[in-house]
Amino acid sequence: MVGEANLGLQSKIVHFLNSYRFRVEPDTVLPCEPRPVEVIPEVVEPPPSVPPAPAPLSEEGLSIDEPPLMMATMAAASVLNKGVANKSVLNKATLNKNKNKNKNKNKNKNKSTMDGASLGVSQLIPAFELRRLHQQPSRNAFTAARRFTWEMLDISPPPGPDYTRLEAAVLLSMQRRDRERARRLPDIQAEATISVSEFTRALYIEDIGGYEQTEGLFQAILTACEYVGLLYKSQFNRLRPNQFESLLRPLLPVPVHESYPSNHAFQCFSIVFAFSTILPEHPATDELARIAQNVAENREWAGLHYPSDTQAGRDLARRFAPYLHDAFGPLFQAVHDEWV
Repeated sequence: MVGEANLGLQSKIVHFLNSYRFRVEPDTVLPCEPRPVEVIPEVVEPPPSVPPAPAPLSEEGLSIDEPPLMMATMAAASVLNKGVANKSVLNKATLNKNKNKNKNKNKNKNKSTMDGASLGVSQLIPAFELRRLHQQPSRNAFTAARRFTWEMLDISPPPGPDYTRLEAAVLLSMQRRDRERARRLPDIQAEATISVSEFTRALYIEDIGGYEQTEGLFQAILTACEYVGLLYKSQFNRLRPNQFESLLRPLLPVPVHESYPSNHAFQCFSIVFAFSTILPEHPATDELARIAQNVAENREWAGLHYPSDTQAGRDLARRFAPYLHDAFGPLFQAVHDEWV
């Protein structure tokens, strides 16, 4: 009786495998719609009260009327493999399509940047110059001839808690000046991310061709100094003003990194010192310094920096200037040739 039950179960499994296709999904295998009626062999179920008669067996013990279970399983496996192969082809076609799409997108992107700007403007991270900064000590005669001296410049540490409490009181008084704060708010929001247009506008070269090297140098300085400034922030680990004084209400989201020194001041004054080194006689150098100071002070009005943060950022820019010139020497010369 057990053998007859097993044969009956095998017969139903064989019929099911031969009657349905399968669809392969990422996580499972699902049966598709059944085949057309004409290709499905008609199976007449006996009455429930009458047990189904076993099919005649061959000498090997397999049903003569039903295809062998092994053959049905192989057929099902073939269908599954075919579905997997078709899915692989579809996936490959999709990948190629996306690859071509990204390739065309990058091609168009590179084309637009090369049409309107030089290499200095299009590169987002001055990797070569940063590597040179790490590999070579400064050649300046007034600095120690050792590797990575620029990471240990003589920057005064942040003031203690008593002086910090006085600075917090100054920021609170600035916070109460609603009209001045509202007047500065548009600039504060625009300067949250520093743009080279702040400085090219003062030089009257914004949207004018022929000064791509100058714009590229300014952008490279902003990027490199942001990286260097974060190293000094982590060394001093000073709390933000609103973390020290809970009554302060910053006008912008508070950055997650430390407060001292101010990276905005460091970046902007680095541009000022670099341009004054290249063209000391240019009449706009004083205007660039005024812009840098205004950007740095706006961060104080926003409640994000102490005045001592601003001063430390300017001091760091002055001491870092020789190393910046070493790392970006060829670009400094290219900017000089652009103006002279």
